[in-house]
Amino acid sequence: MLLFWLSLLAIYTASADDVASQNCEQLPSTLTYTQEEAPRDLSGLLPVVVQRINQVLDGVVDVEVEWTGADLHGKVGEHMVQTKVTRHLKESLVTQCFQVPFRILDTNECLLPEGHWMHHHCHASAICINTIGSYECVCPSAEESWSEEGITVEEPDVFVKLIASRTNHPWELSFATSRLTSCPSLPSTHKCCPENDHACRAAFRCPQDPCQKKNDCVQAATCETAASPLQQPNYTCRCPAGLMGNGHQCKDHDEPPIPKVMYDGVTPTEETVRNNYYCDCTKPVIDACSGYPPCAGKHEVCLVNSDNAPYCGCKPGYVWHEMYGCVDKSPPVLRLKHDETGTMKLKQGDVYHEYAVEIQDENAEEYMRSLKIAYSRPIPHGCFTQMGSFHVNYTIATPWTTPPFVQVTRHVVIDDIDECSLDQAKYETTCPSLIPRCDVAAGAKCVNTVGSYTCQCPPHTEGDGFLKGLSLDSSPLGFQGGTGCKDTSQPVIQLQGPNPRVFSVCACQGVTGIMQDKANKTKYPDLRQSQQGHYHEDIKKLVRKTAGAELCATPTNKNPKATDCVQAYDDTYKGRVNLSDKVRIGEPVQKSALHWVVSYDVTDEAGNAATTVWRDIMVEEVDLASFQRDTDVEALVQKALLEKEKEHQLEMRRKVAKAIEEDRQKRVGKASTSCPDCPRCDCTSGSVHSSNCESYCTNKMQACTLSHYQDSALMKVMMWLEEYVPWQIVPLLVTSVVVIFGATLLRWMITVLLRPSTRPRTYIASDELERQLQSAATILTSSNGNTVNGNGYHPSVQQHQPSQPQAPFFSPGFGSPPTEGRVADVPRSSGYDDIYASPPLITPRKRQTPGFSR
Repeated sequence: MLLFWLSLLAIYTASADDVASQNCEQLPSTLTYTQEEAPRDLSGLLPVVVQRINQVLDGVVDVEVEWTGADLHGKVGEHMVQTKVTRHLKESLVTQCFQVPFRILDTNECLLPEGHWMHHHCHASAICINTIGSYECVCPSAEESWSEEGITVEEPDVFVKLIASRTNHPWELSFATSRLTSCPSLPSTHKCCPENDHACRAAFRCPQDPCQKKNDCVQAATCETAASPLQQPNYTCRCPAGLMGNGHQCKDHDEPPIPKVMYDGVTPTEETVRNNYYCDCTKPVIDACSGYPPCAGKHEVCLVNSDNAPYCGCKPGYVWHEMYGCVDKSPPVLRLKHDETGTMKLKQGDVYHEYAVEIQDENAEEYMRSLKIAYSRPIPHGCFTQMGSFHVNYTIATPWTTPPFVQVTRHVVIDDIDECSLDQAKYETTCPSLIPRCDVAAGAKCVNTVGSYTCQCPPHTEGDGFLKGLSLDSSPLGFQGGTGCKDTSQPVIQLQGPNPRVFSVCACQGVTGIMQDKANKTKYPDLRQSQQGHYHEDIKKLVRKTAGAELCATPTNKNPKATDCVQAYDDTYKGRVNLSDKVRIGEPVQKSALHWVVSYDVTDEAGNAATTVWRDIMVEEVDLASFQRDTDVEALVQKALLEKEKEHQLEMRRKVAKAIEEDRQKRVGKASTSCPDCPRCDCTSGSVHSSNCESYCTNKMQACTLSHYQDSALMKVMMWLEEYVPWQIVPLLVTSVVVIFGATLLRWMITVLLRPSTRPRTYIASDELERQLQSAATILTSSNGNTVNGNGYHPSVQQHQPSQPQAPFFSPGFGSPPTEGRVADVPRSSGYDDIYASPPLITPRKRQTPGFSR
């Protein structure tokens, strides 16, 4: 349905246009122009149309030109320009359609002067032919007498008939390739170039007859045009009979024209033909030997006698010999190539290249054909693998000389190469037999020998060192068929822990076992044998469950690992290898009722087994009283060890306290006093019960240590901290707190003392302040016992530092903390007025009066 309405709309629109065109009124007069004068666009057309309407119509107030300009762009013929004109008629506006007729006449582009914008673009090789509304470019023809200015053809049929009637000789068509012309092999641009395509017409090229124009033929020669203009050259200069040459004029680089003919006097010689018969047209010269039959004798050539007659004789450099004919007067000289000394140096792995000889003679090519090369020994196909030498003889036979040959000898020497250091990647393709075949993976080392190499196995191995199963053409030194390097080092096993391992058990004796009567201890033999019957299984389970770890347990190492009980190692060429984790523990073997042995074995990667090592396991049956005594003794041993450890810790505490006290005494200038050694705690005198011995000794040691420092709160704090933190950290922690507190206090004091202000400076003279400053300083003890501050300052030596400010220590607003001594007064002119500058160093001196002195 939509298509139906669209079709109706299109029909209605077309009908409306036709009606509007039929209702337009045509102006009576026609505007006539030639192609070169016709308006080319709307800007040129509009004034002409409006002017014509104003001339014909009255009351025109508005003109609308409905024309795009496509029909009047130089197209010859009748044209109409449709307009809408609004006029004021009888006090009303009326819009009407008017058609302005146009006529454009043809302009002959062929006759326009050169430089005119419509002048034709035909090339000089073509002729311009005018057509109605345009022009065509035509190749000239000998049958037509068109002038170069062109002709006017009023009807298109006339031009078409003229072109169709031509013979179309190759010289009357354009060139046959698009590289030379726009319309190949056509007589004109008709039906080839569009109507207004001037570039196509300008590229149209026609051949020009060279014989009709100026050419380089000499006067005696005749010019002949080639069959096709594409031939090079496209014309020929023919010399008349009796003369010889190419007929062209001679140029400066041409040879003098001396044409020759063979001994027959007619056929030109090869030289004459090769030189294109020479230039010009000249009478030829007879060459007597040219074309003469070849001479049969060796080294004979054609010669000419005094009568210009040919004959065969020896060529220059040769003389006639009755036996050998023409022979060389002097024998040739042989020179070795690539070798000036006569000896060629090569190495194993090199390939021999035959460079032959250079024959220094005029007839070297001929002698080379008879050259004989002889080797003193066969040359390998590839590289040289053996040291040695050989020679090569180069011989040329000259039977007419004495001696009857010419010979030169090359000596070749093959030197040794270090096979162990050569580039294996390079020689793998060029000479693989030279690459050492040592069992490197097994530790074998290549050792160079004269002319060969050998392989040496590392320590703890044996074999020839070559790869296993290797097959070699030549056997190097020590080669035994390729046995490699076999590890022969036997591992070693060392037992750790007790050996024998004794397990103490209480002998089964019944209730009477606790009695001291020896007679009662033998009343229950069955009970004891039953107990001993379980020992083997118990020991077997113990070994399996702990992997033998229980066999090396001791009071100091109650939970050992299995690897703690045995150490196994193997000495190889790579070093000692730990095999402890590969040790195999055998089953317990009972030797007697209370004696077992356990085997330890290990095997290295090469299969070498270590000597079996045995650990004895003994079961000791003791009575209950002895077992209890042994248990008490063991407990006492453990208790003694713990008491010794505590005594060691207390001793360390005393030493730390002593060092701190000595350091404090040095800082205050007092003589250092040492803490008296506490008497050793003795609980054997009987005055102290054994159950209270430990607490008694502890209190006594602490009382001895603290009695000397009971007036020091710092020491009490340190002793208190040792109960909660490790004793090694306590001095560092206390020192850090003191330093931080002193630094904070010192920062505040420096700010107060050195802050620039209008109020006068005051100096607080106080022993308390001095003590605070002294306690705030960081004191270090040098290796010689002297005390130095953090900057390396020694109190006994007065040091001088540069006057420039030091880098800040605490913050950008404060300098380094002051050292021990007095605070020096710093005047404003000294450069330390700013609170951000560091104070000067303090020179220590003996304090005379309380406070600080300036």
